[in-house]
Amino acid sequence: MRAGSNVNSGFALVAVLLLMAVASLVTVTVLQTTSTEIRISGNHKQAVQELYAAEAGLAEARSRLRKTLGAEVAFIRDPAVLPNPLWTAYVLESADWTPSVDPEYASHETNLIPVPGNPTNTVVQPNSVQTGLPYWVKIRHKTEYDAERAGHHPATPHYVDLDGSHARHNRSNRGNVVYFGYPSATSRDPVSFTTNVPAPWLPIEKIIAHGASTGGTVVLEEEVVHPPGPNQLGALHAFGDVRLAGSSVGINGHDACGVVGSLPPVVYGGNLTSAPAVQFNGNPANPRHSSFVPDPAHVLVALNTDATVLNAAQMNQQLGTASVPVTFYAKGGSFAQPQGILIRQTRGFGILLVEGNATLAGEVHWDGMILVTGTLFLNGQGSGIVIRGGVWAGRVDQAGPANVQYDSCRLQAALLAVPTRVRTWREVF
Repeated sequence: MRAGSNVNSGFALVAVLLLMAVASLVTVTVLQTTSTEIRISGNHKQAVQELYAAEAGLAEARSRLRKTLGAEVAFIRDPAVLPNPLWTAYVLESADWTPSVDPEYASHETNLIPVPGNPTNTVVQPNSVQTGLPYWVKIRHKTEYDAERAGHHPATPHYVDLDGSHARHNRSNRGNVVYFGYPSATSRDPVSFTTNVPAPWLPIEKIIAHGASTGGTVVLEEEVVHPPGPNQLGALHAFGDVRLAGSSVGINGHDACGVVGSLPPVVYGGNLTSAPAVQFNGNPANPRHSSFVPDPAHVLVALNTDATVLNAAQMNQQLGTASVPVTFYAKGGSFAQPQGILIRQTRGFGILLVEGNATLAGEVHWDGMILVTGTLFLNGQGSGIVIRGGVWAGRVDQAGPANVQYDSCRLQAALLAVPTRVRTWREVF
């Protein structure tokens, strides 16, 4: 019996040892699996943090490419009168940033770090409007070189090439900037294009945001555009009829800021009647009938984003400022009078969008764009109605002193108040 007991004890010991070995193996496997999952979870969390940081960088850049009241000191724009293909600007969160971290840094570019009071600053310093978010951002104009890197070729064009050259470009010679607007007087919809002559449209902007965390970086890239508004064919546009019946009327298609070429004074799609005293100027000097006059109802939808709503007549008001134009919107059909919203004795800066009819009466001075889907009544008194920029309407009916002067600079300034729109987005790495 004792010998049997010893044998049983031996088997029991072996079983216990085997059980302990299996348990140890299971424990080690569980610990290794848990450790791996923790590392994966940590890496995922880090990657998400980097992605969110880069997205925050894109969002700040987009907001700073738009000029808004109260945030105008943070506005970022190419200071050149004509867009500079070598313009670059940075948004930095840390003073420790160095050009060496930018793989596309080029000393011959402008490399601006705009700060309040000094939009052309190049000294490295934090200029982000946010704090504690680990990102830095680069903004520049899209150029022919960028389009070529993405596959542009005469056989597979990414834009309308109007500069007369199909030569390839490189980082030292990026070629012309790529605009977003209307390449010709017959263009109905905005497109990407290049040109060798000054254009009233704004460039496509590229935003590259680097979101960082401990040991890692996510890089995101967007292309954004400033909505171009309607095509600019003259100083005053009417989709339908134009009636100019009053005295002291002048309509001028020469660009007041002298940047782009002269346009006809009036472009209309219906019928034109005008008093002999009306003075026309431009190139050509006389009004022009066209089937390509933009439909203001179609364009209004594209511009009516984040606009300030006007629910009542505007009398003795100032709308917007010279330094910060604002977009205003009114639904003309909601006003009791058949002539829509009434704007009298008012100074305005920016974009006036009216869905329906509108009446400008007394003395109204407006810098920027006026777009009315119905009839625009110009009932000026005293110094009358003075518009510097451009007018687009379904119809125009004028019966008092009025002066309309085409001004591409004021139109651009007004459009910079409209939020940018994202055309493309991608994760670089």
